[in-house]
Amino acid sequence: MQSLSFQTNLNLNQEKSSDMNPSSNPNFLATGALALAAIFAVPAVQAGLGDPAGITQVTVPSSTTSVMGTPYARPVEAFGTVSATAASGGNTVLTVVVDPSSQNLPSFTNTDQNVDAWYVVEIVDGPAIGLILNAVGGSGNNSITVEGTVPSSINIESGSKFAVRKSWTLASLFGAASSSNVFGSGLSSTASGVNAQVQVLNTTTGALTTYFIHVTSGAYNWRASTGSANRNHVPIGLGKGFVVVNRKAVPFNFNLAGDYRTARTRLIAPAGKRVLLSNPGVFDTTFDRSTIPATSPTRSGRLKCPDRFRKRSAPWANSLSFFSSPVSPSAIS
Repeated sequence: MQSLSFQTNLNLNQEKSSDMNPSSNPNFLATGALALAAIFAVPAVQAGLGDPAGITQVTVPSSTTSVMGTPYARPVEAFGTVSATAASGGNTVLTVVVDPSSQNLPSFTNTDQNVDAWYVVEIVDGPAIGLILNAVGGSGNNSITVEGTVPSSINIESGSKFAVRKSWTLASLFGAASSSNVFGSGLSSTASGVNAQVQVLNTTTGALTTYFIHVTSGAYNWRASTGSANRNHVPIGLGKGFVVVNRKAVPFNFNLAGDYRTARTRLIAPAGKRVLLSNPGVFDTTFDRSTIPATSPTRSGRLKCPDRFRKRSAPWANSLSFFSSPVSPSAIS
């Protein structure tokens, strides 16, 4: 499969904030005609593994749907260096050396959306710094299998440092389902007791799935709006965006917390798929400042440019789509 990549420098200073306005944290929907790599960069001395914890209060205006992301990550659980990479069965195998002071690598085989055992691998130095990959398998402390094929334009050179973190999930990011959770609860996603819903983009289908806190007989669980299975730990990829729907006619407040990452964020959009990219900072950015138009490998003056980038706003159906032209970002819809 052919690969494409482009570099994005947001020039954001990720200072801690106690009040994040979702409208000031825009997200982008990237569509790759082949395969797309997005790099969000912020000034940093290094990609710290032990960055301090932070907390941010988010306010969603009354009766509003807001697209947003979190600048935080979950703690590092293991780390070391990558000695080699190889494509294998549509995925990529990283041969690794775990640092003597690190814990052993966890199991990467979980497929249960009700179990908090989803992991990402983050490259924290070298040419591929900031690259975030979903871990889907491995062999002891010797190798990690990551989802998809890493584009040839991304060089995970031998000796690059890596860190393993748990992915965010519904319960870990928005709180365990309970009677005291600010998202409220009910028998259905539209019940009067549900204050807000969370929507997550399925990259495979390109559709949003709506989640809410379901309660019956005193049992609280995150569930999809359709279906009866508990989904407390649906993974929400590090660096990716999500949607919060405020169902009430009053502002909805909730907290985001975690380790404060000072590294850039680099994501890969699979061929022909869409990825909701989170602005990694708490301040506004623009297409021009992000340098997407200047570095897109398929920039074109024609409307049928294969790489398209959309700024998503509320409601979800509303968007403005751009393509990358040699002169400047140009709106196409």
